[in-house]
Amino acid sequence: MMKRSKLGVAITAFFITFLAVGCSNTSSNNSSNGGSDKYTTYMNQGKDAASSQKYETAEEKFEDAHDVKATSESKAYADQAGDMKDAQEEIREYEFKDALGELDKAANKTNGYSVMTKQASKLYKTIDKVQDHITNDINPLYKKAKLSYRDGDYQAAVESCDQILDLPYINSKYYKKVKKNVKHLRKVANAKLNSENVNDDIDTENLDANDDDEATTSNKQSSNSKSSSSNSSNTNNTSSNSNKSSSNSNSSNSQDNNAASQKSSATSSSSNTTANNNNSNTNSSSTSSNDSMMINGQTVTGRVISQTRNQLSSIGVDTSSWSDQKVVDFMRSAANSGHTTIDSYTKQDVENFK
Repeated sequence: MMKRSKLGVAITAFFITFLAVGCSNTSSNNSSNGGSDKYTTYMNQGKDAASSQKYETAEEKFEDAHDVKATSESKAYADQAGDMKDAQEEIREYEFKDALGELDKAANKTNGYSVMTKQASKLYKTIDKVQDHITNDINPLYKKAKLSYRDGDYQAAVESCDQILDLPYINSKYYKKVKKNVKHLRKVANAKLNSENVNDDIDTENLDANDDDEATTSNKQSSNSKSSSSNSSNTNNTSSNSNKSSSNSNSSNSQDNNAASQKSSATSSSSNTTANNNNSNTNSSSTSSNDSMMINGQTVTGRVISQTRNQLSSIGVDTSSWSDQKVVDFMRSAANSGHTTIDSYTKQDVENFK
């Protein structure tokens, strides 16, 4: 009996040990599977975010996956998402050169996620083209406009700005800062051209249209604009009266000097207008001596001149040998015949003008 009892105890102990080992292995396997499931979940979440171009979220999810199970794939994906996130931020700040560097890293990431690789390559081409347009198309015209403004040739400054604003891609979101700077320069130059009171805040040393310029910084000074506008108005009125009564104003105020310079330019323009009107037999009574580029009190911009040339070309008239002044004189002549809009011009208007 004693032997049977010992045998029973041994058998019972064996089964208890077997069950314990089995439970331990099952627990270990479950833990391993749980970690693997979390890794896969985080990786899939990161991929979904990357596909939606939510790179900050993608970076976080890939890092979570890497914390669960460090793999070369999770590390590469997290780094690539970080590069794309930084590129997005650089683009939002219009820092296109820096953005190109981040996009290049993302596009050439070893073991990177194929979706982000394609996104980076495509965006790189877009931003590279934007940077090329700014460098080779916009900045030369912007520099020309700034230098014309500095030299007091406000008409030329306005025309150069109009050429930029007429570019077919200028309304793209990537040129928002450029457009804002150019429109501000044009507004101030046009006001100067028409002898209007304006806050002169043009930085003629800054010749890159994509840099922070007067248009992006002037709002910070808006709290002082009302009082300075009032003082500027009084000064300009005094300057105007002084220039009418005497050409020998010695005021130290810079606006007085600008007004005097504009008066001298207007006198020269008056002489040219008289000569042009005598040669073309147009009605000089519709313009004053300093209104050679104006019709009915409105300055004719470079954009309008270009549109007029296009309209005349569409009806078979070659204006390649015409100066801008001659185009304006034609518009004035056509207006005398009742044709005051560009699409109303006819060949008979051209014959009457000639």
